[in-house]
Amino acid sequence: MISSSLCLADAQVLIDSARYGFLQPFLATHTIGVASTAYVEVKFYRDDSDGVHPIDLQPFVTAGQLTVVSGTGTELQALYARGVSSRLGPGERESLALVMARGVTFCTADGLAIKTMRDLGVYDRWVPLQDLLAAMDPPWPVPDPKYRRAHFEQN
Repeated sequence: MISSSLCLADAQVLIDSARYGFLQPFLATHTIGVASTAYVEVKFYRDDSDGVHPIDLQPFVTAGQLTVVSGTGTELQALYARGVSSRLGPGERESLALVMARGVTFCTADGLAIKTMRDLGVYDRWVPLQDLLAAMDPPWPVPDPKYRRAHFEQN
């Protein structure tokens, strides 16, 4: 089943998608975007033996399977006016500005970003990776407990 509404993925979601081997089917199954500031964070992953593996998202962008989205100054200012934490990374800030301004959803396992979504009243726009993996055909197992909804709803 291919999802047609845009869901922004956090940099770590894309990094772990490459690390655990489901990046290609993930992008083929869902309409995934990434904030421009998060896009530049996705460079490599380390395996369990500390080996470094580069990640090149450009072929997915070129093929139309991944959309890079840039927030406007006005969208970012609207987020800053809400008094969000300065501890949020640039990718999370831009993604949250896009969630608020454009109504897209956001797939992240960043606890502060999820808490901020609650505080901003857009928690219903959060999509845990668990939900996206379950919608794949065949469903893909969740690689880490941090990507489960229950991990955050218990805290």
